[in-house]
Amino acid sequence: MAELSASLKQAKRYRLTLALLLAAAHGQAAAAPPACTGADFYFPPGSFPRHYPTSDEERRRWYAEPLARLGEPSLSCGHSPDLQSYRLLWLNGLAHPVTIRITRSAGAVMLHAFQLSGWGRADPGKLAAYSHRRLAEADWNRLQAALAAADFWRLPTSGNLYGIHGGQWVIEGNDQGRYHLVDRWSPASGTYRTLGDLFFELADWARPYPNQ
Repeated sequence: MAELSASLKQAKRYRLTLALLLAAAHGQAAAAPPACTGADFYFPPGSFPRHYPTSDEERRRWYAEPLARLGEPSLSCGHSPDLQSYRLLWLNGLAHPVTIRITRSAGAVMLHAFQLSGWGRADPGKLAAYSHRRLAEADWNRLQAALAAADFWRLPTSGNLYGIHGGQWVIEGNDQGRYHLVDRWSPASGTYRTLGDLFFELADWARPYPNQ
């Protein structure tokens, strides 16, 4: 009987220890902050270097606002591993914000293009125009060729040119969990500009002028 009583006490102590460990683990999980919220949902903290005219936080907020207004998905946070997605965000001080996203999943290539009614860096406004269409595999191949020609995945996020007038050409890519972000101000020519223009072409929307 003494041995049985000792075994029961030991089992109770084990169950109590296990319960305390589980409770502690649950508390730590509950206290953990959400992975992505606000501007962090679209662009990871530290995306933009210190030499930018505005701070990293301010620029991420500026770029995230039109995407949030449209309810666009994040390409950097919580992205499905079976998707391949690329998105152009075009923000111009003298034009309406535009975003064009091209996604490939289960063999289907879809394009979603939106224009907001806002102007410049003010409130992005409301939805003013949109286009949803299925693209051909040949269109996807053109996009992949333009990405390769621009060496997209190896480009640094930031460029060296900034200005008041002109546009920000922000292109994101997520290839089955691999994410990259490139931001350039008013590229007049070159392979990155060609890549950006292709988004407009595939959406069948007018491309911006070279200095935009």
